[in-house]
Amino acid sequence: MPTYIQKMFLMFCCASSIVSCFNDTDDAITASNSVTNTALSATDPNNPNPITGAMAPVTTLPISSISARQYVIELERWDISNTRQDPENTTDNLQSAIDWAVNEGFGQIYLPEGHYLIGKYGNDIYQAGIELPSNIAFLLDQNAIIEMAPNNKWNYCAIAVRGKTNVVISGGIILGDRDNHEYTPRADGATAHDEGHLICIENESKSIFVTQVTLGKANGDGILIVGSGRNSEVQELRGVTVKHNNFSDNRRQGVSIVGGADILITENEIHHTSGTSPQFGVDIEGAGRINENITITQNYFHHNRGGDIVNTDGRTVLVEDNILLQGENGEYIDGPLVYWKNADWTVRHNDITMTSVSVNNWNGIIMYSNDRPKTNPNTTVIENNTCNNCGFYMYKGADLVVKDNVLSNGHLAFQEMTNLTLENNRVEHPNRCWAYRFLEVSGTANGNTYNGDEFEIPLQETTPWDGCWIN
Repeated sequence: MPTYIQKMFLMFCCASSIVSCFNDTDDAITASNSVTNTALSATDPNNPNPITGAMAPVTTLPISSISARQYVIELERWDISNTRQDPENTTDNLQSAIDWAVNEGFGQIYLPEGHYLIGKYGNDIYQAGIELPSNIAFLLDQNAIIEMAPNNKWNYCAIAVRGKTNVVISGGIILGDRDNHEYTPRADGATAHDEGHLICIENESKSIFVTQVTLGKANGDGILIVGSGRNSEVQELRGVTVKHNNFSDNRRQGVSIVGGADILITENEIHHTSGTSPQFGVDIEGAGRINENITITQNYFHHNRGGDIVNTDGRTVLVEDNILLQGENGEYIDGPLVYWKNADWTVRHNDITMTSVSVNNWNGIIMYSNDRPKTNPNTTVIENNTCNNCGFYMYKGADLVVKDNVLSNGHLAFQEMTNLTLENNRVEHPNRCWAYRFLEVSGTANGNTYNGDEFEIPLQETTPWDGCWIN
């Protein structure tokens, strides 16, 4: 990391109290409270797109319609602290500076180096941060840190984009308060407090880019995307790109997609997600909202306790050319790739490695199900993936193509599946009966091998078949 960032993190880790002005003890932890801060977990130098330290903002904007006029926020003029003090004043005055610059016709708003502590009362359950308008590039100096001040709220957005168009967020570090959050119970006694997010992209937002940002220590998600309401026929939130960011030590998710269309997640390192369920790198879970046309490609996932990517309801999802790693004797729950039977996706050219078993066994890809019928007619395709020390397990589903995969010390297991196509897969495993397992499965199979030898699988299209099932 650059020298300034090292100094700031040293201060961040060694401080025993925050020298801040909190006037409302219901909203934030007071200065007298003990504060413990830890450094972000290290990125992996084996990442093909390595991320080392904080990043500078982009120099060429991905949205050409944003004005080229640049305004460097004048800290003294606006009375903005860059020494990790006075979060309410910093929030108000930083917002005023941004709003003024946009009204004056500036498109590129540049935040100088420094450590900016933000957060103020929004309502009884929400701690407010900065809200960005349309047609803006908010560019953080490589040595700039925006940090959400410790608070006791269930929800927060350090930076919010709500119903806006043409917004770029790039550079620097954005931190949550998870090390020092106060879990005040709600009226019902619940204390999950899992909705504290670093960047929130909501409502009918369009053409939003987040790139070259370090996003860490959120009490909830690094990025939360929430689109049109439940049961809407058209998804109005669309065109979100999340590229080459470092997601580290977020408590619930790296990225949550709770309704969105035309979304690209690429070249990110998403790691060390843990703390409160689901704990995935990327979670596609609309809860009644439309999720469609989502691409997750060329990312590096590791040490995410729940798993790396889960697709509960996304349609036309592409997962391609990612590296997914679960290892170093970590405690994992679901496995690297998880989906539900009414979701559909194409999963191809991914490298999946498990050196530590999950709660759900050595399954690099698993399909969850239930006794209700599959209502999505689309077919899921899983092809040309490498699974190291892991296998695939799908049950109580239909309309699945699994072909041209290589599974080293792996397996292919299917239970109560119809319309399965199994072609040209290569499975290596010391136990022949463990390598290929079938219970009440119908479809077609050809060209599959076991330890290099042809392996006959007599599937039929209309009659379920059992073959070497091991519970």
